Amino acid sequence: MRVALVASKDAVTRRHAAEATRTLRERFPEFSLAADLGPPAPEALVVLGDDRFLLHALRRVGSQTAVLAVGHGFLAEVPPEQIDWALETLLEGQNWVEERLRLEVRMDGRRLPPALNEAALSTSRGAGFLRYTLEVDGEQVWRDSGDGVIVCTPTGSTGYGLSAGGPVVMENAEAIVVVPVCSSTGQRPLVLPARSVVAITEVESRLGRDLVLDGQERVRVRSKGFTIQASADPARFVRFGKARYLQVFGKLTERHRATDLPARAAPSVRFLYRLLEDEGALTEKQLIAESRMPERTVRNAVSYLVRAGLVRRDPSLRDARETVFTLRR
Repeated sequence: MRVALVASKDAVTRRHAAEATRTLRERFPEFSLAADLGPPAPEALVVLGDDRFLLHALRRVGSQTAVLAVGHGFLAEVPPEQIDWALETLLEGQNWVEERLRLEVRMDGRRLPPALNEAALSTSRGAGFLRYTLEVDGEQVWRDSGDGVIVCTPTGSTGYGLSAGGPVVMENAEAIVVVPVCSSTGQRPLVLPARSVVAITEVESRLGRDLVLDGQERVRVRSKGFTIQASADPARFVRFGKARYLQVFGKLTERHRATDLPARAAPSVRFLYRLLEDEGALTEKQLIAESRMPERTVRNAVSYLVRAGLVRRDPSLRDARETVFTLRR
């Protein structure tokens, strides 16, 4: 088996990666360990880092590679402290592989890299209205205007889609979720069969039109729009033990119970609270970039958290003109 190991650049993760590399070479010298993705493509890729780093790594591997996610994110299989055990279990073949649906976006005759979480349409510059038409399998469903629209997978339903008011969908479901963002016509989220072809057409905005894949790749959208459907290349994850069909939902529920948010807090408020909990202190620009929500939504949510006494404002040590937001513990 050819195994590759990649890690994010922070010191703690690098230390875990070095220890895992040393352990692997000492205990299993017969296995090939690489620090790159080939060619040839590895049969298993060990990714150490947060969910953002994992999503970046997934864009670089094909469906022939199974990914073992190590970290503390929603998509991680084991924490860094258990990486030695996880590698030993993997190389002894005591694992199984789970497939997760990804989205394939086609635009202007080209196919974009598959997205594990979502494809989000919004204006290019800040919060602003855009208009678009939603079609499913060639049939018009609505003509809407608002802050945008999110098309997500079951895996992504607990991320940006949830923060915009979408449903939590079981991770092994074969479905595609469409979530309008701040719809001016009162449109509600849709859960569609995975075989559906979703088309977003007649996109209009004076502030430009961007499609963002998994919060990482930003593509300018022309007015004629694009289509989205389930990719023929699902993501494959290394799993241990029994199947856990609500793994991410369980983590989401656990973190929700740990917060002191009021019961009536909006989804965007809960999402930003969780983001600050995960990432630590962030500026407003960083909150907008990390959450991928419109500026207006972020500002309203942050103001709510500050008024509720859950978040404090501090001057940035790097730039006195900036404000840093931090959770009150």
